[in-house]
Amino acid sequence: MDNFWFGRLSSYVMRAKAAYYSERLEPYRINYGQYPFLRALYREDGVNQETLAKKLLFNKATIARAIDKLERAGYVLRARDKGDGRANRVFLTERGWEIKPAMDQISDDWNRIVTSGFTGIEMILLEELSKKIVSNIMSGTGQEDIAGLSELV
Repeated sequence: MDNFWFGRLSSYVMRAKAAYYSERLEPYRINYGQYPFLRALYREDGVNQETLAKKLLFNKATIARAIDKLERAGYVLRARDKGDGRANRVFLTERGWEIKPAMDQISDDWNRIVTSGFTGIEMILLEELSKKIVSNIMSGTGQEDIAGLSELV
């Protein structure tokens, strides 16, 4: 196993995923960098922008740029947080909700490509190993699992 480098493999997978998603997101004027934010809002619409940054492990500037682009495209809107006037909450617009089936399909298609040919046992093993990888990353880098990332895998 000394010749196996998870970083190389995961880097390739992420580049392939970015290319795949970018091509399929183009008709929606969304790029791969904005996609995780849109998906997070499908799970929790109206989330505080800062909370979104923490949950997705992105810095505030990255979140702000992605939300700006999604807002310009008409998929989200920001509103002042009633509990904290300095903070913004991000909400999906009707247009944002309308594309959810297409976003789900893109994600489902990618998952089918990635797991093609896996047996049921291999799928269970893949899920368990993926959760272990996320757990190792979180503990090894001193990050809190505030996003429940291990549950998203």
